[in-house]
Amino acid sequence: MLAVPNPLFDLAGILCGQFGIPFWKFFLATLIGKAIIKTHNQTAFIISVCNHQLLDFIENEIIRLLSFVPGLATVLPKLVAKLQIIRNKYMAPAPTVSNIAVGKWDFSFASIWNTVILLMLTTFIIKIVTATAQSFLKEQQEKELALYNSSFASSSSSSKTI
Repeated sequence: MLAVPNPLFDLAGILCGQFGIPFWKFFLATLIGKAIIKTHNQTAFIISVCNHQLLDFIENEIIRLLSFVPGLATVLPKLVAKLQIIRNKYMAPAPTVSNIAVGKWDFSFASIWNTVILLMLTTFIIKIVTATAQSFLKEQQEKELALYNSSFASSSSSSKTI
């Protein structure tokens, strides 16, 4: 599960290759880091953010811990009230809109970007199919050429013995 691509991981892989880190050592470290540590951390984060009861518990515990900090106890109630207002604003369900009239197709940045990505993927798939077909034809031609060369060599050697 990859949430956000991180070019630093790519750089780490390139550097490991450059400095001669064995593949299996790098692969196992990456597997442990991504499959065990990162995945479980992301899962716990998403569950805690999406579960309102757990989120309320975490908020209350943070508020309780911050109340022990000297000087923060007087400011904390106002800060918590402001944060609750912001939270209620962003956590409120989106209003449902019905009877939306669909207008003409717009040339928004998102639609242009999606079209570019679709074209890139289509080109990539076409190139893969073409390369596979070319390698298959090359193998067939090499087999035919080897068969022709062997039959030519056997016919020329039999004509020399006569």
